[in-house]
Amino acid sequence: MNEKCIRCGKVVPWVVLVGNLTLAIFQIYIGYVANSKGLVADGFHSATDVVTTVMVIITVTLSGHKDDKKYPWGLGKSEFLGAVFAYVLLFGISVMILIDAIAVIMSGVIHPPHMAAFFAAAVAILSNFIMSSYGFCAGKKLNSPAMIANAQENRSDMLSSIAVLIGVFAANVGFPILDALAAIFVGLMILKSAITLGIQAYKNLIDESLPGDKEKVIEAEVMQYREVKGVSYVHARRVGQQAWIDMEIIIDPKRTVKEGHAIAREIRQVLMRRFSQIKEVTISFTCKENMAVKTSEPLVAKS
Repeated sequence: MNEKCIRCGKVVPWVVLVGNLTLAIFQIYIGYVANSKGLVADGFHSATDVVTTVMVIITVTLSGHKDDKKYPWGLGKSEFLGAVFAYVLLFGISVMILIDAIAVIMSGVIHPPHMAAFFAAAVAILSNFIMSSYGFCAGKKLNSPAMIANAQENRSDMLSSIAVLIGVFAANVGFPILDALAAIFVGLMILKSAITLGIQAYKNLIDESLPGDKEKVIEAEVMQYREVKGVSYVHARRVGQQAWIDMEIIIDPKRTVKEGHAIAREIRQVLMRRFSQIKEVTISFTCKENMAVKTSEPLVAKS
């Protein structure tokens, strides 16, 4: 992996942390002074990103823990656990925002916010765009689910800030209820992210398989070997930033067990070189569909 990307991946979470913390304080303060429910809600949205970013820093550090006897599969699952925690927090925050905004609307006493909230929302849009762009770049290069999830939250913040911008402007031209409606919109966006992304993080935590298209790519790579007559199955699961593959290949019945081991080792080494995101590959082989033989020799990845 590019050394520059690795360095960037270590710096981006800290930049996003400071950026979100500063932005959250700025939005909540201006929103309170300007009497804008929408901007205050957006500020809390940014504040939740501070918590999720802290979780990213912690879990990415844990997932980088080298495999050992105590943790032979590493600590990659910590990223998914951190993501689940972050989205549960988001769910709670969204419910609080929705209750508060609805209460304001039901009271019937609504005053338009000061236009300072409009300019604060514009600053938030630009800030979130910059942070999400850096986060997506680093997350995709490092294949970090936690970092990508954090970037998605910043992108969600940008969209909610646009809603606040429109709401504040509309409230000042004769539609004061729209500021509170903007707060409801922000709350619903946070709620949607918490549910959809939280479910995905949970699926990864319980070893959901890789997407079918990725498994087909792996199978197609294996089928390029003329010694391989078929692939019985490909089982893959995410462990943090990397994947573990378990598969069974079908070889010619005339091949000896020794030759089967040699074929399995060669394919394993090729897959490890071909796909940088693969952490480990375990390959068994069979000559007949009802007779499987596990490779007994230890297969250790070459550095």
